[in-house]
Amino acid sequence: MEEKITLYPSNWLYNAGVVGLIRVLDKENIKEIEFENGYIKIPKKWFVSENRNPIPYVGECLIKYILKDENLDKWLNQRDKKGKTNREKYEEYVKEKFCFSQEEGYRYIRAGGKWFFGSNTPYQNLVQKKEWEEFQLFKLVKESIESDNKEDLVCAFCKKRNIPSESLRKEKSLEKRLIIFADPHTDELGASTGKFPNSFWNNKNSVLICPFCVYLFVHHRIAFIQTSEGEIFINAPNFKLIYDLNNFAEEILQKSKEYQIRKILGSSLLQWAIKRRTILGAWTMMNIEVIVKRRVKVDNNKIENIIDYFDLPQDITKILLDYEIANLIERIGEEKIFDLILRGKFSELEKANYFVLKTILKLKNNEEISKNDPITKYFTSYDELNYLLKVSKILPELYIKIIRKNREVKI
Repeated sequence: MEEKITLYPSNWLYNAGVVGLIRVLDKENIKEIEFENGYIKIPKKWFVSENRNPIPYVGECLIKYILKDENLDKWLNQRDKKGKTNREKYEEYVKEKFCFSQEEGYRYIRAGGKWFFGSNTPYQNLVQKKEWEEFQLFKLVKESIESDNKEDLVCAFCKKRNIPSESLRKEKSLEKRLIIFADPHTDELGASTGKFPNSFWNNKNSVLICPFCVYLFVHHRIAFIQTSEGEIFINAPNFKLIYDLNNFAEEILQKSKEYQIRKILGSSLLQWAIKRRTILGAWTMMNIEVIVKRRVKVDNNKIENIIDYFDLPQDITKILLDYEIANLIERIGEEKIFDLILRGKFSELEKANYFVLKTILKLKNNEEISKNDPITKYFTSYDELNYLLKVSKILPELYIKIIRKNREVKI
């Protein structure tokens, strides 16, 4: 039996789930994930519980993530309407199921309540309280990856694992609830099965997903990054590229939360080129996009989530992913120049260099640079002679390389 599960890039929901899973894993053990030619290999043992602990390793990591900002003692001492604390309420359960560590038992219950069976939780009604207490989700995930079932029903996400048709006949079961993609999975995209169609899927029956992919899917919200324009996830047909670009995006947003999506994506591509020095194929470049989740007011001031997509033109993407060009842009370090490149205004670089040279002469003659001087359109540090001298040597080279690269794209 294979020791690792191979995951291939698919739709953005699936890809975000995989990246979210990687993010919650213990950083030390992430080293066991193999990134190869766009896909990844992940240890199968992480999804299977061992010894006395009924929770597999990936489950432990998810619980740790869910409770990262939680004051567990405060929750344990909360009382219900009858005056009973959560500690008292679950004491018998944790003694029976978590004899090795009662604290882990309380953490397990609390995590389930925050994500699955509590009010207004991310996946409310997907896994019910009793099902969570009996570890049914993890049991179904284990069965899914170990099954040799060869039926016609295939998972719409991984296109690999089969789904037993008998699962559809199990009324009011977790198994049936998991495999039919619907609003408990996400009210942003899931259809309200049997009631009314969601505009994304435009049907009542939605699609079928294997329990393993459902488990990956519940991590998808972790992969999204908060920005001033909504939550974003950078998607591509390569897991290493996706993982890196989103990490770079988070680092960039630490400098400014107000960066526009165009700049976030462009800066992420720039960092990839500088730090990875890897040449991407044209097909990969064409399929780099940003998924944007926004909350907007609709009729009667009701708030709804909408999904938008954003990408950069192929010529801009190819320019930013050129190591030499990226390095020159980084050396200039001027956001106004970077914005010109992002908007495809390459001819402006010639003008910028002209005003740089004029400003250098003014500074050498001890002339004051006014706030209305044309140089201010292109540079923030317009009165620093040494900086402008450096830039005057870089800009011509940058312009020539961009024009050459742009011609390559159009050929």
